[in-house]
Order: sequence, then C-alpha cells, then structure tokens
Amino acid sequence: MKTEGSIRHKLKQVKYRIVQKAIRNGLSRKPCNCKHSGLVKGASGDDLFYVCLLDAERPKEWEGMICDNSVPPNCPFFKPDKTKEEIEKEVDELLASGDMGEIARVYPDIAALLWVLGGIDELETTDEKKDESENE
Repeated sequence: MKTEGSIRHKLKQVKYRIVQKAIRNGLSRKPCNCKHSGLVKGASGDDLFYVCLLDAERPKEWEGMICDNSVPPNCPFFKPDKTKEEIEKEVDELLASGDMGEIARVYPDIAALLWVLGGIDELETTDEKKDESENE
C-alpha cells in the first residue's frame, strides 16, 4: 500500500502535467484560441466554423475570412485569447472549488488521487478513535 506522502507527491506531479497540457492547448495556434476569431453557429445551434473578426467593425473593408486549422499557424495577426497565467488560474480555481463531480469529469486522474487521500483521512480518523477507546 502506498503512503500518504507518495500519493500527495503523485498528485503534485499529475497536477503539474495537467497544467502544462492546459497551457500547451490554450496557447496553441488554433482558431478557437485566437482573440480575433468568432464561432459561426448553424440554424440548429451546431458549431460550424470560425471566422476572423479582425477589422469586423469596418464592414466595408472586412474580408470575413474563414479561419480553419490551416490558417492560424501562419497568421501574422494571431493573438492567444488567454495568457499562461489565466490558464493556470482556471485550472487552480477548478481544483480549489471542491466540486468533485466537475473535477472528475475534467481531470479523472486527480479526482481518483483526491478520493484515495480522502479515504486515508477517514482511515486515520477511525484508527485514532480505535486507539482512544483502547486506552480507556
């Protein structure tokens, strides 16, 4: 059986990996990550495609270019929608929220480790009560 310390260490490692992955995904050059992109929805509310909204406030000059996955890697106007710090904060806020259902949905590995740590706390409480009753 693993010790509480080794489980906490693994939790720290998993959290670090998750934060790094979220940063990589959030800063990658994809249409959904660009500050200038807008999502066009179909009649039934389905997501259809992204368009570049740069200069959209000037409709006579705006080209309304469709922004698919091939455009952002070479686009000189690409700007990430979120900063590295904002992405880290989002992950930290979710984990600090204590909503195990949401944590389990988004980060099942972390939820499992937190569940195990919760079981250790319960086990220690049970053992302490047992020790107290034996000493009486």
